[in-house]
Amino acid sequence: MKIQRTILVVDDNEINRLNLKLLLKDQYQVFEAGDLEKADEVLSANRVDLVVLDLALPPEPDNPEIGMAYLIKLKKESPDTPVVVITGHDEHALAVRARKDGALDFFGKPFDPDEVQDTINRAMEVRWQQLREQELQRALDVRMGSELLGESEPIQALKTLITQVAPTRSTVLIRGETGTGKELIARRLHAESPRADEPFIAINCAAMSAEHLESELFGHEKGAFAGASKRKLGWFERASGGTLFLDEIAGMPLSVQAKLLRVLESGEFSRLGGDSVICSDVRLLCSTQVDLEQLVSKREFRDDLYYRIHVVEIEAIPLRAHMEDLELLAGQILIQKGLACGKQVEGFEGLVIEQMQRYSWPGNVRELENVIERSVVLSQGTMIESLPSLAGPHTINESEDLLERWFSQLPETGIKGEQAVANFEKTMLLTALERNGNIKARAGRWLGFGDRAKDKMRYLCDKYDVDTQEEA
Repeated sequence: MKIQRTILVVDDNEINRLNLKLLLKDQYQVFEAGDLEKADEVLSANRVDLVVLDLALPPEPDNPEIGMAYLIKLKKESPDTPVVVITGHDEHALAVRARKDGALDFFGKPFDPDEVQDTINRAMEVRWQQLREQELQRALDVRMGSELLGESEPIQALKTLITQVAPTRSTVLIRGETGTGKELIARRLHAESPRADEPFIAINCAAMSAEHLESELFGHEKGAFAGASKRKLGWFERASGGTLFLDEIAGMPLSVQAKLLRVLESGEFSRLGGDSVICSDVRLLCSTQVDLEQLVSKREFRDDLYYRIHVVEIEAIPLRAHMEDLELLAGQILIQKGLACGKQVEGFEGLVIEQMQRYSWPGNVRELENVIERSVVLSQGTMIESLPSLAGPHTINESEDLLERWFSQLPETGIKGEQAVANFEKTMLLTALERNGNIKARAGRWLGFGDRAKDKMRYLCDKYDVDTQEEA
């Protein structure tokens, strides 16, 4: 999926255009225009990375003002597109003037092939750097939540739902597997809300002890606990007027759940170790990748808090459910990772795209990011030719084919009910182990078990008395 860079040569001399095309065609796609009307048509119908403009153009080939006026027009209408002008060797003053009017560089007639190629390559490098900077900003915008990439029907439906929910004050519970972009959805909800100019603060509830999390959320006074050497404002104070996103709220200790519930009911709280009542206007967004209802039934999550945070529900979409967006996502991630690693990478070879499209991506977009970053780090050219981290892949088509082959045999063997399920389960287990070096965790990931791959594989191996290696 390499994007070939394009050049438009504007010159009324057909032989000049042909010579330039022959000189540049191995590196670039070359469009031609013999007059300004044709040049406008090409520019309106195609993406053009560089314009090579002869200043001597009809209807007055001896009057360079025609070309100069068109140069000024080009720089006004498309300021990011570099222009290289063609002049005569005795027109140095004209070339200097053209540079002042926006031309990036120039070369003279008759053409010196080395001079032409050097000039064009330098100009193209300037254009590439501009695009890299633009895409870096775009990548940063995506990461900060100003854009949700994807044109598939599921992503469009998600965008529509976010647009409906964002302007309200309602709490939102964002569900989804690991790596599906739950925080990105939260940032998008904030960006499209009336609170967009106020703070957005994200905090992971599963990564802290009860005391630490309470201090982070509500703040503490000096001396509230050992090590509290000064007053600290909590996230409810810092996010006042904005949005607070509690990631993996299922991991919040019960003691902190009770205090969070009081804040949601009254809008008031006190810092840890303090008596002052503090008011805060915060919109709360929460996320989870586990079954909260099951935790509620086990009394591991407060039911009253559950109902408070579960006013609106949004489901983050696993990558396998919108694979038509994979190439777009991969291209954006490639630009981002290339910039971060300081490498000039332009795209993926076709077989790499096919390999990515056949993989089930149990880790979703986060796994895609990691795979592409590893590939960029290990790449030695401008194209990604392989994905070494997908060796022995768990492909969507492979799993479906295995299922289809197995069930097609059931009528012939006469196997029914529980025995059919057991035989199929064991077949899948043995196949996964065989294709993944007899290693449990790797085979579990191949089967799509995700974060609990090793535990699930250990259960199946014990069930069917299969010996394996423990480590991935």
